[in-house]
Amino acid sequence: MKFKLALLASIATGVFAATATAQEVLYVAGNGGSQEELMRAEIFPAFQEATGVEIVYVAGNSANVLARLLAQQNNQEIDVAMMNTGPMSQAIELGICGDLDIGAHEDNIYDYAKFSSGKAVGFGSVALGLAYNTETFAENEWDAPTSWTELQDEKHKGRIVFQPLNNTNGLLALIKIAQINGGGVDNMDPGFAVMEENIAPNVLSFEPSSARLAEMFQSGEVDLSVWSSTQVKVLAETGFPIELAYPQEGAMVISNDVCAIAKDEPNPAAQEFINFLISPEIQETLAKNLGFSPTNKLAELTEEEAVGIPYGEEQVSLLENVDWDVVNQNREDWDRRWVREIER
Repeated sequence: MKFKLALLASIATGVFAATATAQEVLYVAGNGGSQEELMRAEIFPAFQEATGVEIVYVAGNSANVLARLLAQQNNQEIDVAMMNTGPMSQAIELGICGDLDIGAHEDNIYDYAKFSSGKAVGFGSVALGLAYNTETFAENEWDAPTSWTELQDEKHKGRIVFQPLNNTNGLLALIKIAQINGGGVDNMDPGFAVMEENIAPNVLSFEPSSARLAEMFQSGEVDLSVWSSTQVKVLAETGFPIELAYPQEGAMVISNDVCAIAKDEPNPAAQEFINFLISPEIQETLAKNLGFSPTNKLAELTEEEAVGIPYGEEQVSLLENVDWDVVNQNREDWDRRWVREIER
């Protein structure tokens, strides 16, 4: 009821248009799992009630969504696509996304969630930092991690999981390690060197599955990992003693982005839905249910609701993005090098 009241209030104050469009079906592609569940249960019905537009959802991870868009490039069925920043950057470069008008929301969206092309916008993000077992750290009288260099400390030997490079968590962590050692996306050599010499010897497993990683924390196999704020939040809500530390060198951001697909005759409801998605009320719903960090500065969370979520100017200022155009050009080479040098 609270959600419905907030929605009706936003309509009344003109936060987004609420007139039914000529085309009454909107095809949206995005992640499955908990995101799909929330979209189907609350967000899509609310949008349909406000506009009269029915949404048909095509679920799949970002790579699958991009593959579908590429396959249908000459006859796009999808009207709106939701993907992580890497695949979204590729979609923009390939001309798949059209121009985007976010109107009154423009000034309220954090800069990191905006694309220089103006063809996409972030609708929710997660931070990537150091997840640690607070109970183990307390028992050993260890301070909470404050730096990415914690991964190099020999006291964690055999107690760390570092997700591999084909996982976005592992990719961004390696980029950050390269940065703090004098490199970056334009020079990954320092990252690979530190990984091979100082971090890999402490790693128990290069586990790609976050579900399996959660099990490893719960079974006591590991105490420290590079992980995202949403994944830590989900595990913490089970009562497990885990927290996410934001390293002093900065926490990497994984943004969930959305764009309207370029077509000869774009569905007008596409722009309307995107503006709906980034409105403060919907941003709050995404944060409370999925642990997404709001990209709209006007979204308001209580102290309890914000636990585990990058929220507010201070925490958001610690989030650091990467040049995904450069990353996408080099990712295959880095993947091969990772297998050859790290997971050999």
